[in-house]
Amino acid sequence: MQKTTQTGRITSIEPMGTWSNGQATFNKFRVGFANGDILSFLAKDNFKKNVGDDITYEKNPAHGTGKIIYEKPTFNPPTQKTMDTQEKIVRQSMLKAAVDFHANNHGKTEQQVLQTAQLFIDFINQ
Repeated sequence: MQKTTQTGRITSIEPMGTWSNGQATFNKFRVGFANGDILSFLAKDNFKKNVGDDITYEKNPAHGTGKIIYEKPTFNPPTQKTMDTQEKIVRQSMLKAAVDFHANNHGKTEQQVLQTAQLFIDFINQ
């Protein structure tokens, strides 16, 4: 029989002692599912899921074992809100840089400081 991937709701989790492969020792759990599967799972610590959780698992019928399949996180590109936030951070930083730039030159107007800040922003956003 071949390994298959399935999704099922956990109905029971029973500790079944330990198992060692010679290099590491694992906790063994007997896990029951709503679809009738009862499989042995290994874990380094406690079983990571709970009764009532839906999980995807690889089933090895030849050995009566299962392995939890974890979904790989997906990359989410920056949203418009994130971009707006980044733009505000750049604008604030460049305003601070312009104020610092003109700090020793007394007599500069607010308009001149803002013009310098805009030059800095344009430079950053090239």
